[in-house]
Order: sequence, then C-alpha cells, then structure tokens
Amino acid sequence: MTTLSVPTLKSITANRQYLALSLAFLITFLGVLLLRPHLLSFDLTINSWVPTIHSDWATPIAIAISYGFDTYSLLILSLAIAGYLFYKNHRPHSLLLLVAMGGNAAFVALFKTLVQSPRPLNGVIIDTGYSFPSGHTAGSIVFCGVLAYFAWQHWKTTKPRTLLIISAAIIPSVVGFDRLYLNVHWFSDVLGGCMLGLFWLAFSILLIKLLIKSKPNTKKLSPNRR
Repeated sequence: MTTLSVPTLKSITANRQYLALSLAFLITFLGVLLLRPHLLSFDLTINSWVPTIHSDWATPIAIAISYGFDTYSLLILSLAIAGYLFYKNHRPHSLLLLVAMGGNAAFVALFKTLVQSPRPLNGVIIDTGYSFPSGHTAGSIVFCGVLAYFAWQHWKTTKPRTLLIISAAIIPSVVGFDRLYLNVHWFSDVLGGCMLGLFWLAFSILLIKLLIKSKPNTKKLSPNRR
C-alpha cells in the first residue's frame, strides 16, 4: 500500500539525481528566456528556411500531429489514463500524471502571459495565443516522460527499456519539429518548451517520490491461527 509522507533530508538526498536534473533544466530554460533576443537571427533563419521543405503530403500529417498533441488534447487523454490507473488501484501513478500535466499546462500559460511573444506571421495554420514557450513541445515531453517512467518501473528487461527510451525521445522531437514546420513557433520557443518540459517532468517525479511512501501490505496472524 502507499501513504503520504513528509519529505525529509534523507529522502531528498536519496533522490538527488532528480533534484539536480530539475535544477539544471530550470536554469537552462531561464537562460533561453533571457537570451531570446540574441537568438532572433537564428529564429528568423529557421523560419525562412522551413517553407522550402513544405510538401503536399507532409503538411496534412503535420497539422494532424498539431491537433493530436495540443495541450487540451493531452489533458483530456491524461484525465482518461489517470482515471483508468486510479480504477486499477495505481493511485500514485494516477496522481503523478495529473500533477505533471496540470502543472505543465499552468507553467506554460504563466510564461506565455509574462513573456507575451508574438507568433510568426507566416504560419501554415492559424494558432492563437502567445508564442513562448511551445506548449506542444513541453506537454509532449511531460506526457511521454511520465508514461515512460511508469513503463520503466514495470519492464525490467533491457530491450523493452531501450525501445522505451528511444520512443520517449523521438515523439517529442517530432512534435517540436512539427511546430517549426507549421511556422507557428520560433526555434527559441521550441527550445524553451523543451527545457521547461524536462524541468517539470524531473521535478514532478521527484515530488511524487518524496510525498509517497510505500509500505508492505502485511496481515497480522490471528492468535487462534497457527
């Protein structure tokens, strides 16, 4: 069974790798945020180059990916998965998914409002809202990362774990490139979304590991039973 516990210095030290990762990605994200003016020329170069690779067969696929990994789509899917996990008595996993995806959506909305960066004007589709950071990129990293974390705990052999890591890296990479392909984000938006997503993924796992303590489910033997 699992119970909530108060984080201690010992428990934090035992999970210091997650703390170190979350801090490193947070610092990198803030660095991207501060250095965005210096990335402007690179953003413009990427934005001008992308239309040269557009094709009639790839664009509909890119649009479908955009809708499939939209923040609201991922939130709805996460609620469904979390409900299933809760029903199957995997409550820590259910809680982690909800905390991770809900927190990610809140962080993305917060920084979009604070930065108020306009989107490129040559987008293939009309995407409303501010540009930095990319919510699609951050959301796909957190979503795939949490599911990969669940599977990593369940699968113990090398081959499935290797395929798991590759899949968890490829899917968010495709989503990030998709945002550039559709010209609805600058490169710095995608980079910032990547760092924000990795920060919150590592921190969410750390938070759940600190708050939830597993206890063995043992039954005391009755005095009348030998």
